[in-house]
This record gives sequence, C-alpha cells and structure tokens, in this order.
Amino acid sequence: MGYVVGMVREFVIGVAVALACVAVPSLAVAEDDVLVNIRGPLLGRVGEKVTFDVELVNRSGRNLEKLRVIDYFDSGFHHDASKSPIEQKGTVDLAAGTARRVTLEFTLDEPGRQCHRVEILDQAHRFVGGATECVQVSPAVAAPAVVQQPAAAPQTPASTPPPVVTSAPQTVPSVVVPPVATPAPFPAATASVTPTAPPAAAAVALDLSGPVEALSGGVTEYVATIRNTGNAASTPMMLDISWDDGLVPLEASDGYSIAGSRVSWNLPAIEAGGQAKRQINLRSQAPPGTFRDSPPVRACVRAELSGLVGGGVVGDHECLQIRATADRPRLRTPSEAGIRLSLADLDDPVRVGDATTLVCTIFNDGAAASGPLNLAVDLPRGARLVGDARVRVDDGRVLFDAIDVPPGRQQSFEITYKLPDSGRGTASASVSGSTLDGRLDRQCQTDFLP
Repeated sequence: MGYVVGMVREFVIGVAVALACVAVPSLAVAEDDVLVNIRGPLLGRVGEKVTFDVELVNRSGRNLEKLRVIDYFDSGFHHDASKSPIEQKGTVDLAAGTARRVTLEFTLDEPGRQCHRVEILDQAHRFVGGATECVQVSPAVAAPAVVQQPAAAPQTPASTPPPVVTSAPQTVPSVVVPPVATPAPFPAATASVTPTAPPAAAAVALDLSGPVEALSGGVTEYVATIRNTGNAASTPMMLDISWDDGLVPLEASDGYSIAGSRVSWNLPAIEAGGQAKRQINLRSQAPPGTFRDSPPVRACVRAELSGLVGGGVVGDHECLQIRATADRPRLRTPSEAGIRLSLADLDDPVRVGDATTLVCTIFNDGAAASGPLNLAVDLPRGARLVGDARVRVDDGRVLFDAIDVPPGRQQSFEITYKLPDSGRGTASASVSGSTLDGRLDRQCQTDFLP
C-alpha cells in the first residue's frame, strides 16, 4: 500500500453544519462513529487535476485515537504517491465533537464514471465510517488540426533548342525543338477547424447555516441554500434534512414531507446561476436532570442533496451546544460528593445454626452534608434475621431511609442473620440519594459450615 507523502494536507476545524426542521417526533438512527463528508467536482475531463476535501466528524460522544484514513480509487484516477489504495501518513486523533479535514488530489486518466471511497478504521482495524464520491469524466478536447500548404514543385528550366546542323554538300533544313512547358503548381488547399466547446453541465453546491449555541427551550433556525454554479440547468433533486435528539421540529418551508426525524423536499430544476432555499425551525431541549451548570449537550442537523447527474450526493451539516436553564444545582456522583460505603461480616466462617453480623458503614468525606440517603441491604436467599432489628424488610431486602451524614462523619448499621443450610452466603448493600448521580454498591461473602 502506498503512503501519501506531501500530497495530503490536513487541519483541525470546528464542526459546522446546516439544516432545516419540521414538527415531527425524533427517531433514533444507527450511525457510524465517524461521519465522512467528501466534497469535490462532479464533472471533469481526461487530463484535468481534481481536488477533494474530506471532512471527518467524531459524533461518537467519546475521544477516538489512532484512526487510519484509507482511500480506494478506480483506475481512472491517478495519484502521484501510489496506486489504489493509498493511506494517509500517520494516524488521526479526534476528540469528541470535533472534526478534521484532509485534502486528496488526483489526475483524471480515463473517461467514464470514476469513483473513490474513503474508509476510516480504528486501532482494532474496525470500520468506523466511510463515504464514496464519483466524477463523470469526459474525453479530452482534441486540439485544432493544423493543415500545411504543400511546397511548390521545383521549376524546370525551358529546354534550349539544339544548334542547327549543316553538312556539306547537302543542305539540311534546321529542326527546332519547342521548349517544354513546366506545369504550374496546384493551388494550396485551405481548411478551417472550429474548436469544440466544452459541453454544458450543471454544478450544484449545498450550504447549511444555523446557530452554534442555544438555550434549552429556544427556537433555532436553519437554512439550506442550493446553488447552481454551472452553465446548464440542473436535474430535479431531493433535499433531506435530519436532526439529533435534543431538537424538536416546529415549522418548515412549504412542500415538505416528514418521516421520523427527517424532513424532505422535492426540488425542481435550477437554472444556471440560480439558487433555491429551504428553511426549518427547531426547538432545543436539554435532557431531563441537567441544570444550568451542567455541561452543554451537543446536537447536529444534517442536510443531503441527492438526484444529481451521475448519482452523486452533496451534504453539509451544522452542530450546536444546548445549555440547560434549570436553576437547581447539578447532581454529583458519590465520588464527587465524598460518599463512601463499606460492608463487612464480624464472623466468618460460622456453623449452620449460628449467626453472623453484617456491619454497613457510610462515610462522608465531603465538605457538605450528604443530604437524605437511602441504604438497602440484600441478604442471601433463605436468610433469617436474628434479634429485635428495627428495620423495614421488603421481599428479602432490608431498608434504611433518610440517612443524613454530616461532613467528615460516618454512620454504621448492623444486621444479624442465620442460614438454614451450609454453603456460601452473599450479601450486598447499596446507597443512593436524590442529590446523587448514581449509587454505590458493595458485597460481602460468608461461609456457613455443616
């Protein structure tokens, strides 16, 4: 496999997207971890150089490292570095929500529909994204023919008549040989050659514009602009705009149809130099349980134009950060709040008929009170409580409610139980609370001997 040396240029860019929206419920759609957008010409001629901008967008929600970028291309493409496939020198790291762009350059060698495909592989050689772009290649324009005028035939000098021959004693009349005429050269042929004009063709571009940040509950406006920069009218096309969870459609330009989280328009042909626009308005919604100081939530809108000559597809996208507006403080994980949990048995092993005591302790290493906590202890199957335990039992689970541990303090709870048969008994404890994001879990095993 050849490596691109000095031919692939890359740089980090901010994720920019464009879309439009209509009132319709959001629908979850399976997506590749990396969105690949390829932008380049749709038409070309043999001998021309073409450039493709390849944008890689990390929409997985996590950091992606050491990604390989590989390009497979038809024989009608020629690359200075190697035959197909070529691989970008080095690997690519993409932080969550960022994008990177690389540029590929080819020379068109053969007429017809020529395609190349960019594929992204992770460290385990697993496919995480890809896209294909094609160019309709026409034969090269023939150079005007040059007609040369034939050189004139060389002139032949007229023959000189021989001298008069006289012999004695007879007199012989002189014989005169007429001069030989030299034929005139043929007139030069003339021809005119008119250069062939390149065929008329449409060149369609798509641009999606919209905000990059919004507050939860706010209305965002996205406009898709389709331009024909070619010298002929385009074919009728279809425009699709889709959006992620966190965006709810409100209204859109006339003539749309909706399916799931996607809105579509059938566009008529666009004259050379003309343009068309479609708009959609979306409401931003932060997920439940997020607050003013919570990290913003990222959501994207994508636009795609299909039905182009040669079967090509043009796309663009726009992403925004949605910030919550709720005034309540952000929920903290138990670790952030300084809450710890331990569970231990006082006697291990014990004989069947004897009891063991579990000790469950909640520690508050934080700087503030824990707030109301709930402690639940699950005993082994068949276990029987011993003594006058003032606890609440629900289907084998021992419950302690509304535990508030002051900062720098701890609280312990004891539970004594027996098992009717020998074996290993496993007890578990968990602590949770309305001010905590998540819970803590611990286990304890005790051997009961015959």
